[in-house]
Amino acid sequence: MPKFEANYHAYYQTLIKDGTANGATSNANLTSSDVPFKTKCIIMKYRIGTLYNQKHAVLFKLSTNQTCPLCPQVDSALHILSGCQHTQIRNMITERHNLACRMIFRAISKTGSLGSCVVSMDISSNERMTMQNLQIPETAESRIVPKWLFPPRF
Repeated sequence: MPKFEANYHAYYQTLIKDGTANGATSNANLTSSDVPFKTKCIIMKYRIGTLYNQKHAVLFKLSTNQTCPLCPQVDSALHILSGCQHTQIRNMITERHNLACRMIFRAISKTGSLGSCVVSMDISSNERMTMQNLQIPETAESRIVPKWLFPPRF
């Protein structure tokens, strides 16, 4: 691993050893036919510290500046993944989060028994939900979690 990148592998191994992470689940994207090959390559580049960024550009003498080309922060793999504050990138990160939540919503909604009876979310617009064939149940009063559900300090 290059010195300038956080040692992802060592940290991941501590998560596996202490039971925080599940190796089979964490690596499921590698064997899934739903994940495009190009995406798998990007995931692996991130994991092994070779995802190209400004730190690499400086290391390879292609740049003298480690600053993100879009915002004034230092560029890195983690910055690319979730740290960039540029408006377009923030919107992409939010949409990625909402997409993951919609997938979870779909899985919960298909659950038997009473699993689909209680779903609380604020994950997207009605338009985006419709694009993924997700319907908010007619019995839903609101998409916002009710205040009574939280302790008084919130």
